[in-house]
Amino acid sequence: MKSFTILFLVIISFSSIAQGSLVFATHTRPPLSLYLKEVLNEALQPYSIKVEVIEMPGSRVISHVNGGVVDGDIVRVINFKDVSDADTSNYLRVNESIVLTEIVMITLAQTEVANPITWKSINQGNVAFQRGSKTIRMNLGKQNRFAASSSQQVLEMVAKKRVDSAIMFSSVAKNLLSKNPALKEKLVIQTPAVMSFPLYTYLHKKHAELRPKLEHSLQQLKANGFIRKTAQKYQITPANILP
Repeated sequence: MKSFTILFLVIISFSSIAQGSLVFATHTRPPLSLYLKEVLNEALQPYSIKVEVIEMPGSRVISHVNGGVVDGDIVRVINFKDVSDADTSNYLRVNESIVLTEIVMITLAQTEVANPITWKSINQGNVAFQRGSKTIRMNLGKQNRFAASSSQQVLEMVAKKRVDSAIMFSSVAKNLLSKNPALKEKLVIQTPAVMSFPLYTYLHKKHAELRPKLEHSLQQLKANGFIRKTAQKYQITPANILP
């Protein structure tokens, strides 16, 4: 089954390139993945390139991108090649940030939280998080962190007072709470964010000639307001607030 999946992706990749499109893999979920797809499609439109996005587990994304099965990884941290445990030798970073991601603390609405919010203060209580985020896992103490298989379960653990707080990406939390009035009534996203950092798109190095073009297009989309407007639509923090 795994071999069939890889063969299928290879066929998609080659046929997409021939038709003027690129296939990106991602471990992100909506709304962030939808925002990224829309921005990249707009950025590559002047070059008659369409973007397709395939969601899959993070480790599989890396192997498929590095192996050239797909054309790029839609978003990662700036130093991803340095911190990844997997082979990323064929990863090529597009040196223009595409989004600012924020990691936030979610608690019961009536909870008073001391500011500034730090990992040290968060670790004073029991904390829920979704499996898969290395950044979050590394900053939570082993003795008081509780992993769940979905972000929905993470928030429910807080609502049911099984943990003191939850840690997750701001865009995910906002999206879930907007769709669940019962949870939104019980929970609150504490501010400011405990951590925020820019994210970047990565191409397979076979597309090196495309990198400066994509960087230029993203700069233009920041300048003309498209990035900010699209970010607002998906409740995402835009990258153009950064230098």
